[in-house]
Amino acid sequence: MKRRQSQSWVKTGTLLAAATLAITACGAKEEAPQGTNTAASNQGPLQLSMMLPSYSPEVMPQDSSVLKELEGKTNTKLAVTWVPSSSYTDKLSATVASGELPKTFVALEPKASFIINASRTGMFWEVGPYLKDYPNLSKMSDIVLKNISVDGKIYGVYRERDLSRFGLMMRQDWLTNLGIQAPKNLDELYNVLKAFATGDPDKNGKQDTIGLAVGMQGGVIAGFKDILVYNGGPNEWELKDGKLTPAHLTDAYMTTLKFYKKLYDEKIINQDFALIPDGRAVMSKGQAGLWIDNMFDGKGIEDNIKKIDPNAKITLVNRISGPKGERARAGAGYLGMYMIPKTSVKTEAELKQILTYFDRISEKDTQNLMKYGIEGKQYTLENGAYKATTDPKIKAEINDSSQFMVMQNQVVSYGTELEKLTTKLFQDNATIAVANPAAPLISNTEVEKGKELSKIIEDATVKFIMGSIDEAGWKQAVEKWTQAGGSKVIEEINAEYAKNQKK
Repeated sequence: MKRRQSQSWVKTGTLLAAATLAITACGAKEEAPQGTNTAASNQGPLQLSMMLPSYSPEVMPQDSSVLKELEGKTNTKLAVTWVPSSSYTDKLSATVASGELPKTFVALEPKASFIINASRTGMFWEVGPYLKDYPNLSKMSDIVLKNISVDGKIYGVYRERDLSRFGLMMRQDWLTNLGIQAPKNLDELYNVLKAFATGDPDKNGKQDTIGLAVGMQGGVIAGFKDILVYNGGPNEWELKDGKLTPAHLTDAYMTTLKFYKKLYDEKIINQDFALIPDGRAVMSKGQAGLWIDNMFDGKGIEDNIKKIDPNAKITLVNRISGPKGERARAGAGYLGMYMIPKTSVKTEAELKQILTYFDRISEKDTQNLMKYGIEGKQYTLENGAYKATTDPKIKAEINDSSQFMVMQNQVVSYGTELEKLTTKLFQDNATIAVANPAAPLISNTEVEKGKELSKIIEDATVKFIMGSIDEAGWKQAVEKWTQAGGSKVIEEINAEYAKNQKK
């Protein structure tokens, strides 16, 4: 998500009055989970600096009531450096290289080469052996822990996310205007997209709409991986007859390329998609009828479109049938992880204090604080119905608060009908999710040359869709990828897979 371009860092360090600190510190001692490092609570507030990505136009203010509440509940003093999500990984790479790190930070891409290399050199604490000692952290998924591991070791506390969040967000009002139903299979999906582009769904008498909003989300075409899975293709890697093959070498990938090319040729997708860093913007402007990505985006997209068209309504679809039935693309079960550098945290005692903090923010009350804010301030409950404040200043106090979260297993489901549907479909997706079988595996060649290799395929994918190369040109690009190190990646991934199978 790339919602702002500012490169400035904004530091949030809340200062509480001495009396307030005394009260909240005592409260935190009483609430500290059993089995954690309780000695830490007798030492006064933990001074914890951290670096987090921001997805909001305006960062959480220094005097945020939500941040103060979090500090009180966890017996901490937080100094947060917020970095725009669009530049976060680049900034983190430079910060890791400098060695001047906060006591904890979020690694959005735990398998990025600079994170793996730094982990292997001993820059970060290996937290895996400690997790069992904490009531909440000990409940973390073994599958997800395996996904974030480096050489079998756990160097971070992952931020929990639903296993499969991907699906379709589409204009229900456009479906109604055109008298058509939401799609259930790939053929119906094409027909709906075609109707959105040609049938005047907004009833303005002009052919000024498109079917599918597309952008380059981190260099990857939005929705492409999901359509690939609907087409019977793999999630990143295909496991067949005991051998792993990257997705772009499968027949389903070519089928998906041709599908997108057809959409492009028929002007069903935005023709400038290769220049759009975030396709949500196209959808939010009311120009498109469908967006494919994390269904959590649905509510925000609907809110933005309503500013242009008050009658706009978004609906969600998670099940699209293809050659292999109804399938959904699985994620990794996390969105980044918190890491603790040894350069900033030098003792095991302080490490345990920080892990105690992470365990405490995984309690039910703190999870919901980070999700919704403070009842009576950021929201109210009227006969059990959730109602968020409309005061922009008070709303800003919860901006990006979810970035603090680790576990989310005890979040209460409030919100609109659309938000409740999102939660329901996340759970349903888990029953049809196609996982990436290579997620836990590391190829040293990919660590070293991953970006270079990915760019070859990403560029060729865009060129094929836009018609600047044909199938012969695509094969040439694949051969270039193979010669540049791709064959070595396949060899190393399969060697790791075979090794893991023997354990």
